[in-house]
Amino acid sequence: MKIWGWGVIFYSFCFAGTAGAETWTVSLKAMNGRGTYTHELELPVGKQTTFDGAPATRGWPRRGLIFNAYLNKPEGGLFRLDYMAELTGKNAARPPFQAAGKVALRPGKPVLAAEASGWKLILELRGKAESGARKNGNGVIRTSLKCGRDEHTANFAFLPDQQYTVVTYSQDDEAVRRFMVGLLPNGSALDGGFLLQYTLQLKEGAETLAEGQGELILNPGGGKRRAAAGGCVFSAKAAR
Repeated sequence: MKIWGWGVIFYSFCFAGTAGAETWTVSLKAMNGRGTYTHELELPVGKQTTFDGAPATRGWPRRGLIFNAYLNKPEGGLFRLDYMAELTGKNAARPPFQAAGKVALRPGKPVLAAEASGWKLILELRGKAESGARKNGNGVIRTSLKCGRDEHTANFAFLPDQQYTVVTYSQDDEAVRRFMVGLLPNGSALDGGFLLQYTLQLKEGAETLAEGQGELILNPGGGKRRAAAGGCVFSAKAAR
């Protein structure tokens, strides 16, 4: 399985307010230990919308935000949001946090869409859910890459048969570290289990510490599944 690019993942997108309205508003919150970055984006139905600028910031440091979004027509009172979010830093080639995927949103209920390397991405569709709307349409996948004592995690709220990617850059002393995980959870079988395709990479400077791709069978609520990734171990678990 090859590594997906942002353009491949973000191929259809946009929406935002109260059920039946032409426009809704999606709230984005990205946070780590030092800063919280927020932005609200108005999304016309069925039209891709992009924000590229300075988000509202609490804490430090100040960053730029690129946020692409497409909100699909509701099903069962839930709206599928196709998203790509990137927090920029001083070096444009090394943004500290990027995440892309698709998530089901119930108006008025925030969802932790992606989480990696101390970063959290929370998305919310502003407004009130229609009567009878489903409570939740997402599963949760939790992944971990362990290399000796070091552990790197990436978690997603997910929908079957959709692609998810997170990339983070961090700097420790002189070395720049790049961590990437891409996931494709396939549709569930009759017993609830599903096939998870994955690709991953961990680099420190010019050295590749871990790299690999493969498949794991996951069962929601079941234990972790593991696979070797060079000298490291990759594991994944599906929560109910």
